[in-house]
Amino acid sequence: MLGEQSTKLEIIVYRGWEEYSAGNVDAIEEIYPELMPFCLRVCSKTCGRFINDNDEESSIARFSILEAFDTYDPGKGRILVYLGRVIKSRIIDFKRSEKKRQTISIWDLQNDRNDIEIADDSSSIEDIVDEMARKQEIELFTRILKSYDINFDELVKSSPRHNKTREKTKQIGLKIASEEAYRAYLIDKKKLPVKMLEEKEMVSRKLVDRYRRYIIANALIIIYDISYLKPYVLPSEGGA
Repeated sequence: MLGEQSTKLEIIVYRGWEEYSAGNVDAIEEIYPELMPFCLRVCSKTCGRFINDNDEESSIARFSILEAFDTYDPGKGRILVYLGRVIKSRIIDFKRSEKKRQTISIWDLQNDRNDIEIADDSSSIEDIVDEMARKQEIELFTRILKSYDINFDELVKSSPRHNKTREKTKQIGLKIASEEAYRAYLIDKKKLPVKMLEEKEMVSRKLVDRYRRYIIANALIIIYDISYLKPYVLPSEGGA
């Protein structure tokens, strides 16, 4: 199932599942590079330790992908969440069967059971999906800013301190992102359409010059739909 808040990874995995369901058995192999970091993250959360591609748990994750693709249907919710739950269940099953094969003391058995319960109650799969989505969006935004010779340290230093000024710059950023001519100028020339804003929008050149980086960043967040940052750059209700 895909919705408005679907991440890039979710879209890739969902399309891969569609192809697999249509008979393309190689569809899973094609998305492994994008999908495995998520699978390993779920494994690590479930096990309570870092899991890499060489650990046995990663093989379980690969089998879990096949199981999830065979049993998923859109009515079961977000495909990444469903996959994460399948991986988590199989890892826990593996740990339990592993413990049964070992000769251990009653004390160790008690500790092992507690470890499984703790792993089973770890952070939700939804949190992992959201956290990875945030990280991906921040990485994307960092690359976009770099093309404008802006880094986060500069952005923080150049941000308005007063709420009134911050709202004004947010409005300018929104205006640039919303108007095709301004948006095209920013993307093509990698700078603000200062003269156009000054003449057509009666915007203060001094304000734009002083908070150039902040305004550019705000506009880019809206233009590129950086969903996790967008709420912070939109003007307050009634301020636009």
